[in-house]
Amino acid sequence: MVHARDRSGERQWGPGRFRVTSSSDQGFVQVSRRNPRAFAFSNGTPFFAVGEDMCWGGERGSYDYDTWLPKLAKAGGNWIRIWMCSWNCALEWTKEPHGDWRSGDYHGLGVYSLSNAWKLDHILDTAAANHIWVMLCFGTYGELASGGYFNEGQWKANPYNAANGGPCAGPDDFWTNPRARALYRRRLRYIAARYGWRTNIHSWELWNEIPADTPAKVAWHAEMAQFLKGTGAFKGQPADAFHHLLTTSYGSDAVWRMPEYDFTQTHSYGVGTTPDFAPVVHADAVSFARFPKPHLMSEFGIDWRKSDRDYDPKGMGINLHNAIWAAAASGDAGTAMIWYWDNYVDPLNLYGQYTPISRFAHRIPWTTGVWKALSFDPPRMEHGPFHATDLVLPTVAEWGKPRTSTFTLTPATTASQIQLPGYLFGPAKPDLRADITLRVERERPGELIVHVDTVSDRARLRILVDGRVALDHVLSAAPAEPHEYQTTDFRKEWNIYQAHFNRDYSVAIPAGTHTITLQNTEGDWMSISSVTLTAFHSSRFPDVNLWGLTTGSFAFCWVQNAAHNWINVANQRPIPILTGVSTRIHGLRPGRYLVEWWDTASGRITRREYARAGASGLPILVPDLKADTAALIRSARE
Repeated sequence: MVHARDRSGERQWGPGRFRVTSSSDQGFVQVSRRNPRAFAFSNGTPFFAVGEDMCWGGERGSYDYDTWLPKLAKAGGNWIRIWMCSWNCALEWTKEPHGDWRSGDYHGLGVYSLSNAWKLDHILDTAAANHIWVMLCFGTYGELASGGYFNEGQWKANPYNAANGGPCAGPDDFWTNPRARALYRRRLRYIAARYGWRTNIHSWELWNEIPADTPAKVAWHAEMAQFLKGTGAFKGQPADAFHHLLTTSYGSDAVWRMPEYDFTQTHSYGVGTTPDFAPVVHADAVSFARFPKPHLMSEFGIDWRKSDRDYDPKGMGINLHNAIWAAAASGDAGTAMIWYWDNYVDPLNLYGQYTPISRFAHRIPWTTGVWKALSFDPPRMEHGPFHATDLVLPTVAEWGKPRTSTFTLTPATTASQIQLPGYLFGPAKPDLRADITLRVERERPGELIVHVDTVSDRARLRILVDGRVALDHVLSAAPAEPHEYQTTDFRKEWNIYQAHFNRDYSVAIPAGTHTITLQNTEGDWMSISSVTLTAFHSSRFPDVNLWGLTTGSFAFCWVQNAAHNWINVANQRPIPILTGVSTRIHGLRPGRYLVEWWDTASGRITRREYARAGASGLPILVPDLKADTAALIRSARE
């Protein structure tokens, strides 16, 4: 019997018969039962996401996907992200234009655009035909905002806006207004009913980049998740009968702890000064390992303001390459997902970057059990002569109070091991403030150099060495003569000046063990692009990124010459080949192992060798390292 009910009444069919036949479909993507930080199909087959954002079409609209998706699939990709926004596949929006971004026919609040729904059907059909799974995002922060750097604020055209006949006097009302919540639940029910049968829907994403940072937003995210999953007040009545994975961005600790949210995710961008996103991706993965769920970095880019193509016009793809390999080696459930799909990946034909990681990932038994991070002895080079070099520590330009602000630095420390916060906040932002503390062990005297990039309004850089003030300097963005900044601009949206300084400020540091503190004691904020310790790092310890995972009897790792990053290549700086790099791997059971070394540019095995793990670990000698390499390590029978 089939029973159906809607606002027009009820209908019933049956009794009748139908035949169930076997299928080659592997089912829906779920969280692995054996490895809580990995994805798997219903039949248990691992699913490691390899892909990119592909959030909307370009000049050809949805037909761009007819070109993009086959290219990604041919390269080994299996995952994309699509937005349902006013300019791509949204269901409800205001009838009349308001100078906003829109594409398609709209009919106001609660009346869905069937032409856009068909458009999404077409894209999903094309994805399925190319064996690509889709994370479908239901909306973006601009819907509840005004203005913005890209003029992306669309609240004036939002059908929930009372000015357009909606129930909400302002954006904040969206989270609490009972009618708004009921209308949104109805939209969720329609989406789940129309698209939920598709096994190539990887997951639902409630929002793009709306922080769940207030009690009202947390409560809203709980309600909508429970509605989809059939828990809480909706127990036993899931809107999504197929139980697709659920996530959002930006989540919060309160959201990620909810059992209805199946995996965590982040977005990360620089301002054009981060030389390599591999350490950023790694630090992000380590941070989110505190949640026993899969994790994805579902957006990243060299600069949030403009395409990676501006920094990589020849399409070398070095930052893309390093980020996707770092994600796999750091425990993410897929590659890091590049944002600039339409103006970088496709026009420069960078799809080939996905082929090697796809081949490598298919060799890894992600769902045989729980994977843990490998540990390594500090990599060493045994040939000399050795000397002290400058340790240049780039920062991570992520807004917010840093999770870590205290760091220990020794002559064995490499730049890739440290992720310094990129902002020093002043008293104007008390909730974000955190001093940066460096505990250093210097074998010889030298300098500490802080490179200040931008100052918002006013800041005061104070550097303490062992508690004593070594530098106390005011930095002002206000127009004045003389001035230290290179340029300054008035920002109307905040009614302040922001200045680009691009200047070094230094203090002397004697030999010995010292505690150095960086503070901003006045004003708004300053951004720091790097901190340098001169004549500090021992060249005996090569600057490599070395990360990996293990089950105890199987392991893999990725080894990168950290100097091989997009900035060094773009500036044509010499990148020495690292030879004779050795280390010991810890985390494997004692025994004999086969080590397969892979060329990460081609996805081919270049060397096989055997090694024995004992109480002191598994010794490995890394092949000559111009760029990067990877190794699969599995138990070998005696």
